[in-house]
Amino acid sequence: MGEAWTRSQNEVLATLQDMVAIDSVNPGLPGGQRGESGMVEYLSEFFRNAGMACETREVLPGRSNFIGTLEGRDPQRVLLFECHMDTASVGVMTIPPFEPHIRDGLLYGRGSCDTKAGGVAMIHAMKRLKESGRVPPCTIQFAGAVDEEYLFRGALSLAATVKSEAVVVAEPTDLAVIRAHKGLARFRIRVEGVAAHSSKPYLGINAIVKMARLITDIEREILPGLQRKDHSLTGGPTLNIGVIHGGAQVNFVPHECVVEVDRRTIPGESPQETLAEFEEALERARAADPELKVSLEEPFLLDNAMETPEDSPVVQAACEATGAVLGSSTIAGVPYGTDASKFTSVGTPAIVLGPGSIDQAHGAVEWVECKQVLQATEIYQSMMMNFT
Repeated sequence: MGEAWTRSQNEVLATLQDMVAIDSVNPGLPGGQRGESGMVEYLSEFFRNAGMACETREVLPGRSNFIGTLEGRDPQRVLLFECHMDTASVGVMTIPPFEPHIRDGLLYGRGSCDTKAGGVAMIHAMKRLKESGRVPPCTIQFAGAVDEEYLFRGALSLAATVKSEAVVVAEPTDLAVIRAHKGLARFRIRVEGVAAHSSKPYLGINAIVKMARLITDIEREILPGLQRKDHSLTGGPTLNIGVIHGGAQVNFVPHECVVEVDRRTIPGESPQETLAEFEEALERARAADPELKVSLEEPFLLDNAMETPEDSPVVQAACEATGAVLGSSTIAGVPYGTDASKFTSVGTPAIVLGPGSIDQAHGAVEWVECKQVLQATEIYQSMMMNFT
């Protein structure tokens, strides 16, 4: 048990502390137990106490998206503010993950930056409008999504069922307006060998050795083409082989080796179509080595890149709001993916905007700057009142 934490006298920061204290590690990741259920319970109570309607929509067994609503003058128009409720795992953390201490203007704990800070700023912006009696021009909805840290299933469900004119997604952007980010294709490549005793390796086919040569081939043949591509906001596409499994024990010739590949795409690239370059590389490797038995498996995750035009009303509203609160606005792109692409994929303009830096997300020491959380609340409130 660590040192007891002190609850802030600022209601926005106190709410963020409450949320960070809730263990909402994604069940698909190590240590995930309750999932997002504690967050749903907290948000439901928050909205009921604020006098705003709310509901839950089940996405997976025992895991539901949360939706809260603040009615606007035109109920046919909806501006959606979305934030994921799950967090990354905590095994790598060197601080207590669920003890939200505030020290020197920084609030610590898992999810403080990614992305409970943004979610708290969104719901307090709605609460302030409700308490003031000011009615926004269009209906404002807040959605807490499940499963962003694993397979994006919460956002996919929201994009298919919630109709809105535009979406603001909370991720740590240091309050920059992000209108473009990368997509990805994640898949496995499997090499099958032949098992044998290590004292007579010539009786087998070593799958690890075959895979090692194949990795070298892939990097030599595919990387130069990626380096020739670029996007003004996101940078170029990338390739990373992040996981490798092979062999059973040291005195066996390994009969199998599997790698997991992460191929980041830029706007204009189709994640599905990028698989062709890998298939072609594997075919050349088979032709060069008749013993090689290799297959590219069906992708376990495909996600489109996102790009929203700069003259889109949601981009302009965000720029005006950040300019008013911060004194200037920044439009940028990022190399990572977010829930935003699920909405742009179905034709709904989206941006990413939130407090904190992506450099703190998933880290051993995660924190968010308190000042940015309070500034984000003002920015979101301004967008809610001025989106036209």
